[in-house]
Amino acid sequence: MIDKVSSTAINISDVSDQRLTFFEYFYVFIFIIYAGQASTFVRNMSFSENVVGASIPIILSLILLIKWKISLDKQFYKIIFGFLLYFIGITIKYQEIHPSIFINYFTLFFIVYALVKVLDINFFIIYEVLIFNLALISLAFWAIQTVLGGDTLLNLLNKIPGIQSFSFITGEKGGVNIIIYSVQTSASSLLYKFPVPRNCGFAWEPGGFAVYLCLAIFINLFITNFKNRWNRVFWVLLIALISTFSTTGYSIFILLLFFYFFNKKSNIIILILPILIVAIISIFSLPFMSDKILALIKETSDIDYIVWKSIGSETGSELQRFSSFLISFRDFTYNPLLGTAGIEGENWYSKIGANISPISGLGNLLAMFGSVGFLFFSIVCLRTSFLLSKYFKYKGRFLLFIIILFISISYSILLLPLIMGFWMFSYFAKLPLTEYDIS
Repeated sequence: MIDKVSSTAINISDVSDQRLTFFEYFYVFIFIIYAGQASTFVRNMSFSENVVGASIPIILSLILLIKWKISLDKQFYKIIFGFLLYFIGITIKYQEIHPSIFINYFTLFFIVYALVKVLDINFFIIYEVLIFNLALISLAFWAIQTVLGGDTLLNLLNKIPGIQSFSFITGEKGGVNIIIYSVQTSASSLLYKFPVPRNCGFAWEPGGFAVYLCLAIFINLFITNFKNRWNRVFWVLLIALISTFSTTGYSIFILLLFFYFFNKKSNIIILILPILIVAIISIFSLPFMSDKILALIKETSDIDYIVWKSIGSETGSELQRFSSFLISFRDFTYNPLLGTAGIEGENWYSKIGANISPISGLGNLLAMFGSVGFLFFSIVCLRTSFLLSKYFKYKGRFLLFIIILFISISYSILLLPLIMGFWMFSYFAKLPLTEYDIS
């Protein structure tokens, strides 16, 4: 066991897993699969409709706390008390009690508490190891999918009984999920002129997988920071990221690369800046990137029409990230302090009968929890971002915060336990992080 961490970063080979067992790795793996959102089992977290799926994270968290003999502390009670005050506020505002809202967020904070309080820094290390292995698996399946061509692999997997009802993959005409890998239809790739199939990994779409890969790359470059010259984990993660063809993933990676070189040698940034600018322009001028960006921009100008068209429709309109944010932000302007709390029917578009589902995490955060929720998220996330930068001694106090913002603009996964484990780390972890035991 390492009693003191004095180096600028942790080499994963130096970290003993004497107290870590298969259970801890399985525990994080479950949250990664849940974060993948690629099946109806992990997407539907209603106790009334999916009692098993909703109970698994809670039961595993309870077992973890008992195994490590950790009880709830004042930090947990403080956040529950704070949310109780918010709950009383929305009850007064809407003149209706919604106990399910309090129960849902009580269990959510409980899960995140167990995740961070027990695993601490090991959470990041385990996450990197698991994503690395899932990236290897995804590349193997993606290679098979590419070689077979068309929808051959999709058609083979469709022969599994009940696979279509189990899967929840976005894209043209859906796709299939086998827990560790998801396959979109070839039409989804052709829509934006992708030359080959896009690698979805374990996620509901390639962009979602890219986000989780970028978080692993962040850990690899700034936390575990291998000293060996051949950083195979980084290269596997990078190749998997390239195979996603994700604008969000590429954007976050460019950000990570900038901060990485800035930390290695500040002067080198001045030398490579022209090359970096050319590289960024080249990447975003690729057909699949530019076409997608133009489509996103065009959609933002048609928001009112999209909402109007969905009124009374049985099938909801599919929204992209920018239009989703603008639609949700309009809700924020109507409820700037406390938001709608996620109460069904309180959104402005629901009141006019529109059948739409905004996907912007940042937009939904503002719409659901107003200024109160946004301030809480910003303060805690910034605190975590500053703490990690100080503890692991890398330049870039705002780096993690910016990454989380990039993610939350594109995808509504900000309140998933796995992502909350990242931005809420400083709230539940041991403080101060000067002399840290990594078990």
